[in-house]
Amino acid sequence: MMDALINGKLIKAPELKTGQSGKHYTQFLLSVSIGEEQPVVVSGIAFSDVAERIAKLGKGDSLAVIGSLKPTTWQDKATDETKHGLNITVASCLSVYDIKKRRAAPESHNERPFNDSLNF
Repeated sequence: MMDALINGKLIKAPELKTGQSGKHYTQFLLSVSIGEEQPVVVSGIAFSDVAERIAKLGKGDSLAVIGSLKPTTWQDKATDETKHGLNITVASCLSVYDIKKRRAAPESHNERPFNDSLNF
């Protein structure tokens, strides 16, 4: 697996679910522009508080995620063609709403903006 920072737009609204262990998770699809005609679709999964934050977003919202990226392959049932994709397990995320919330909050002079949003 590779560590990655990916920015894209949500293809559909994510839905918050609860696993058998009782922990929250959400799965989502990001449309990521790479400068070609067709964007790349990246499938993602997030857990706990990160999942809760992503689940508040809607279709078309911008989202940046950091996590472990893994290439995948599968057989298309309709064409029997081998397809390739990317999956990311999210460790942290940042959305436009997070930035607006931070800008609205008063900052102390000793704090760096976004110091706990993205953990590199």
